[in-house]
Amino acid sequence: MVDTEFKSAKAESSSGRQMVHNIAKGRKLKFSESAASPIVSIFVGNRRTFLLHSGLLNGESEKLYNSLKGDFMEAESWKINLPDEDPELFGYFIEYLYRDCSLLSRNVANYSEYITVARLYALGERLSAVKFQSIALWRFTASLNGNSKIPELSLCDLLEIACTTITARVTEDPMRAQIFWYASSRISQLQEFDMFRQLLKELSELGACLCMWLNRQQPAKPAEPSQVQQTRFEPESEYGLEGSEETQEITWTRETKDT
Repeated sequence: MVDTEFKSAKAESSSGRQMVHNIAKGRKLKFSESAASPIVSIFVGNRRTFLLHSGLLNGESEKLYNSLKGDFMEAESWKINLPDEDPELFGYFIEYLYRDCSLLSRNVANYSEYITVARLYALGERLSAVKFQSIALWRFTASLNGNSKIPELSLCDLLEIACTTITARVTEDPMRAQIFWYASSRISQLQEFDMFRQLLKELSELGACLCMWLNRQQPAKPAEPSQVQQTRFEPESEYGLEGSEETQEITWTRETKDT
């Protein structure tokens, strides 16, 4: 009995890998196709498991999607472990995949939400989720200007995120640029704040990054992402072009071998 279940599970994972390979060519899926895709278990922060339709990762998270291909352990078990991620933060990404109704779709109403959106941007970088990152960046900058009132404590949190969780690049990362610009415009107030002085000691690059943005204009804001959800999926249609590989419906049913 145990041997039969093992062979069945192995056949399922093999079939699942083939499904991922079949849609790896890059064509958009209908939402209904994604919703009929095999379920992948994502264990986040060693305390919460998210059950996700694997087809939704197509074109949304290169890291997670690629882990379901080839000979990776995740491809065998259809389980992905993200022990260093925050389940509460990852929940925003899950909500983004299924519906456009989250912090990313409304104005930043509270200074603490700037911190959340910056953390979501960093999460997008770790997941190689470029579209998710671009929405987070737009939401962050849409409300940010020289008159924004972000308390010094929260601003220090943003500076720490910029220096420790977002990758520094030769061409400055756009989220880091926005944070450093805003902090430099508030440098007089920050200099009187103990936590800021401590950050200058702990983060060797911080002082130089702030100096680069002193007395400069705000970096260019990104354009608003238009119709994000509508462009993520192929429109639902009862009809297709027969013989066209690009419009053939995907069969997601997992097949098991006779034992």
